Amino acid sequence: NYFPMFSSIKWKKSKSTLQKAAEVFSQDDDEEEEEEDWLVPIKRKKLAMLEDNETASKRLEEQGIVLAENGRYWEALKYWNEALSLTPESSKLYEMKSQVLLELGELFPAVESAEKAVSLDVTWAVARQMLGRAQLGLGEIEMALQNFQKALHLDPSNDEVRYDDISWTMELIKKKKTLTSNETLIHAPD
Repeated sequence: NYFPMFSSIKWKKSKSTLQKAAEVFSQDDDEEEEEEDWLVPIKRKKLAMLEDNETASKRLEEQGIVLAENGRYWEALKYWNEALSLTPESSKLYEMKSQVLLELGELFPAVESAEKAVSLDVTWAVARQMLGRAQLGLGEIEMALQNFQKALHLDPSNDEVRYDDISWTMELIKKKKTLTSNETLIHAPD
């Protein structure tokens, strides 16, 4: 350091500022009760500033879950988007976001979010299942079936995929084939 005296002055100044702050927060219990109205928000703000990205993201995720469980989907999305800005590699957040988007009828964003969840964790059966459900919403029945089959391969004990998702998709495929063959008969030349 070319100017050692400046760094020491800065350090001393910072140190004295820290000492003053410590004195303010270490007052008697009686004084804290009297001044609690203004000290509590300051302490909370200080704690929030010290919160790391993972912890903040987890807090936002949990708040979003509560909102989604109460049907407040758009608000949940705001919390999860904020959490994703802190932890953009969270496949769980993308999967939950996809669920809510599907619930809101936002089909393309639901598929995009589910695809992102799968790309972040290709071995997570839940993400594959969500992608299949989002694809069903778009009418991509064959693609949905492929993702349901991959989800079942990743988690063979998942009865929901086996008995609900795959069964329903197979029924849709049969109905689609029946409709397609009926259309061919109706439009066939005489």
